[in-house]
Amino acid sequence: MSTSDPQSPLRAPQPASTDFVFRSPAGIATGAVLLTVVLGLGLSAVVSAKGGVPWKALSWLLLLIPLLIAFTLRPAVFANDHRLRIRNPIRTITLPWGAVSRLRAGHSNEVFDQTGTKYQLWAIPVSARGVKRASRERVRMVESSLNPGGPVLDRRGLFDAGRPDRPNAEAERLRPRADRAMESLRALQEAGAMTKEGQGQPQVRWAYEILGPAAAGLVLLVVLLAVV
Repeated sequence: MSTSDPQSPLRAPQPASTDFVFRSPAGIATGAVLLTVVLGLGLSAVVSAKGGVPWKALSWLLLLIPLLIAFTLRPAVFANDHRLRIRNPIRTITLPWGAVSRLRAGHSNEVFDQTGTKYQLWAIPVSARGVKRASRERVRMVESSLNPGGPVLDRRGLFDAGRPDRPNAEAERLRPRADRAMESLRALQEAGAMTKEGQGQPQVRWAYEILGPAAAGLVLLVVLLAVV
């Protein structure tokens, strides 16, 4: 029997769905700068200081570096056709799309499961500056359209005349990055929740690779402060 036959039990497996990855460029840049500063100061103290200071510096590094990584470089959101995986500072949450009830954008971007439990999307922060900039640009475009020599907009504003449900390229460019990311996630959720592969229960895993070193650094620091 040919493996191309749709009824054949020997059909080749379908390729896994590719993840879309969402991260915060500002968080990554901030983390890189802070890690450079902390490492520079800490290693300088380890090399040049005397007495118990080098050991205290090492304990501070062991405590601070995992936390800096956790809150700046680690956060990411991975989404594909079947599930959403949220890598927050100290937890990783895996949500099949069928387990997601809604995605909400407000002061922070959040996802709710079917039980009402809320998970924040650290990797997709809401930028108040970006929202204000987009609003100013929209106002500027509307004002320029009123000039005889300026670009002409449809009466629906920044939307294409033939497709009022789809923003044109300029309007899409002006939208804050977080809004575009949340819209992409909603589209994936709507499609994935109806599939067999998108069913399942939420899974939460603690980031012991972050908590372990940070806890060890804290214990070591408390001991050194007590005895040195």
